[in-house]
Amino acid sequence: MLQNHNSTHPDVYRYFFEHHPDGLGIVDSDGLFRKVNASLLDMFGYTQEEMLGQSLDQLWNGPCGSRSGSRGNVQDQTEWAVLHKKGYLVYVRLTCTPYVSGGEEIGRIVAFEPLARQRQHRKELSDVQDMFAFISEKSQNIISSFTADGVFSYVSPTVKALLGYSPEEVIGQPGAIFNHPDDNDKLCRYRNSTYIDRDTVRFTGRVRHKNGEYRWYETTAEYIRDEHGQIIQTIGVGRDITDRKEAEETIAHLAYHDSLTELPNRRLFKDDVSRLLEEPGALHGLMLLDLDGFKYVNDTFGHDIGDRLLTQAARRLMDAAGDQGIVARWGGDEFTVFRAHIESKADIDSLMKRIKEAIAEPFLIAGRSLSIAASIGVSYYPEDGDEVEALIRHADAAMYRAKNQARDRV
Repeated sequence: MLQNHNSTHPDVYRYFFEHHPDGLGIVDSDGLFRKVNASLLDMFGYTQEEMLGQSLDQLWNGPCGSRSGSRGNVQDQTEWAVLHKKGYLVYVRLTCTPYVSGGEEIGRIVAFEPLARQRQHRKELSDVQDMFAFISEKSQNIISSFTADGVFSYVSPTVKALLGYSPEEVIGQPGAIFNHPDDNDKLCRYRNSTYIDRDTVRFTGRVRHKNGEYRWYETTAEYIRDEHGQIIQTIGVGRDITDRKEAEETIAHLAYHDSLTELPNRRLFKDDVSRLLEEPGALHGLMLLDLDGFKYVNDTFGHDIGDRLLTQAARRLMDAAGDQGIVARWGGDEFTVFRAHIESKADIDSLMKRIKEAIAEPFLIAGRSLSIAASIGVSYYPEDGDEVEALIRHADAAMYRAKNQARDRV
């Protein structure tokens, strides 16, 4: 039992306390640290300000701390696992000795002796942490971790260069606020439906940059589960795939759209109309039209003027058809227009009149006034066919009859 002999040789006591290789601390009768040495601070990673006033219970009852023996035997030598400030366990042998003054116990001197296995374990962990820090800082990806309720608990420093945020602006925030709303709903549904035996998943979504724009990210997520299979933590590695995504969208657009007029091409038109034809009991109308006089313009004034004429004609067709019509470039100077769920054939007659009037208006191109006309053939579903090809054949035949009739009138 340590008496108050330290008052006789205060310098010797102070030197012994401050320079002892083991962690030493003095706790008062309430169990609060009142004095700690440098070895103890180094052992657990705290500053003196953080340590003083902290209770011994707080130190050993941390979320990952554990101990052998019971609190009732705290005066005995026991092995403890105490949570370091950085999150790993520190293994020590703990000894508590009564601190007596004037014959009365006023606190305890607590000694923490590092165990040999702990020293090696701490070095290994330190090496791993240093390696992880190096990788996370140098990687071109964003490494992150989330709590069970989706809050950032860590994000690598690369978030600053890639998304404009400092780590401090992200950590502690819900991940949902950085996702595009549409993608966030999808990701939540996906996470909640993930099978319990599937812990690694990959998904793509849009993440908001600090400047307000959204970037596409492909993220590989590892789910950490408790013994009941519930997700308690998520580790994610995300990489920016915006350039790849935009390239894919461009390729997909070119595959289904006419490069000159930006209208849907024949392939997209057939796909869209085929889906609409699957709805039974509806009346639909399909028009195939040809630009009379276009060949003369193209041959006389050149392909550049001809292309500009096609582009303007496509715009007029779109305006005439409105939101309820599907307009596509079928090929050359031929276009298709589809109207779904019409009330009667009179709807198509009215649309055909608007189209003819729109195309008949002179086109002002490169200082020239150019005039063309439209020959239009019409077919109806289901009267003239129940497939796109059949409706096109019927409309094509009707268009050439209309063209011949116009030629006969001339």
